[in-house]
Amino acid sequence: MKGAKKVSASYELAQENLKQIFNNLPHTIFVTDKYGNILLSNTTTALTLDMSIDRLLTSNVRDLVNNEFYNKSYALEAVEKKCEQSGMLRTKLGIVHYSRSTPVFDDKGEVILVVTYGIPPAAQALPVSHEEQEQNSRRTREIEYLRRYVLETETIVAESKEMKQVLLETHNVAQVDSTVLLLGESGTGKEILAKYIHRHSKRSEKAFIAVNCANLPENLVESELFGYEKGAFTGARAEGKVGLFEAAHQGTLFLDEIAELPFLLQAKLLRVLETYEVRRIGSNMDRKMDFRLIAATNKDLGKMVAEGKFRSDLYYRLNVIPIVIPPLRERPEDVATLALRFLDYFNKKYGLEVEFDAETFTALQSYKWPGNVRELRSTVERKVISSMQAGQPDLLAFDAISQENEYKHNIFSLLGLNGTLREVVKTVERKYIQHIVKECGGKIGKAAERLGIYRTVLYRKLKEIERQQDGE
Repeated sequence: MKGAKKVSASYELAQENLKQIFNNLPHTIFVTDKYGNILLSNTTTALTLDMSIDRLLTSNVRDLVNNEFYNKSYALEAVEKKCEQSGMLRTKLGIVHYSRSTPVFDDKGEVILVVTYGIPPAAQALPVSHEEQEQNSRRTREIEYLRRYVLETETIVAESKEMKQVLLETHNVAQVDSTVLLLGESGTGKEILAKYIHRHSKRSEKAFIAVNCANLPENLVESELFGYEKGAFTGARAEGKVGLFEAAHQGTLFLDEIAELPFLLQAKLLRVLETYEVRRIGSNMDRKMDFRLIAATNKDLGKMVAEGKFRSDLYYRLNVIPIVIPPLRERPEDVATLALRFLDYFNKKYGLEVEFDAETFTALQSYKWPGNVRELRSTVERKVISSMQAGQPDLLAFDAISQENEYKHNIFSLLGLNGTLREVVKTVERKYIQHIVKECGGKIGKAAERLGIYRTVLYRKLKEIERQQDGE
């Protein structure tokens, strides 16, 4: 019995080590069974296919080819021909690499597994056009950088597909000087993302100047942004003042809550963005500036333009590269990782060793986080502090339960759910399938991909739904 336990423990250790080895490999690698189901993979493979690792591990290579995530599967050929297959592949993101699929056989000579490994063509000295080589090199650097960043960063968590996509887009944007408009609810981390763009741009050695337009007194906004000459107005400093535009020279200027900028100042900001010249208050001389602008807001600027509350010309000038940061409730995969990082931070800060139990994690995952990452951070800090006093109520659980109670009395009636558990599950499935098919414009292939099922399965379910509706 002891021997069996030892073997079991060794097997689990080997499995964990294998996963760690896979994730540390610089190139793509994955294992499939003889049917093409992906059993094991690393994050690099998932990122090159523009999908999350969780989704990849529930995929079949035949479906990936049919849905154009890449153009060919040597793994399927290796099963069919019972020998190693290799050649060039192109992924959905335009990455070209050399792929080699090696079959693994059982005692009867039947293929049971296929190991597929991909490397850049340069490593194999294969003939590739200069344009493809340049594009592939750039894409590979981006993916490899993002792979390390997603796994190692202590600043931004990106376990979800949504945030990984945001980070990939942000990494690309950081390489150019175009104006960026960060959009997202309050607390989603717009300033952190702005700092990321600056930190990974060619301006990283220069200043990052962050300004919250909502916190600037209206009568001081102009002097803060543009600066002033000595004696420009009553109460002005004798030596004058450098404005924030000038302070950001050769660096990055981050204007948070841009929607709160007074209407009259919007015209002056527009002129600065068009000429990159700044004139201090009380001066008749324009100063040439060189800075990169990142703006952010949690408001709907398009709606504000329609209502006459924001200048349309400034909106179009700011909206060069819009990046939308999804709210935390739409990326639940990030909640646990963020919470653990905040927990580690506050444990170190207060010299404690607080841990989360299963009930706490359930509460974290079920809560909708209207305050997003900022609220999660505050909640974890409150949880840590409350543990310092015996008998202190569990404020984290209280918040989650409060929100659950707010909705539980009406959510089921609003959705028209009643009857047995089986009937409710079938109703939810039917409604969700119809919703996704409608969102996909009736395209069955796309809807099946969204639902994570085969196209034939979706056809069968749609026929069942049609029969149910005919019988009602």
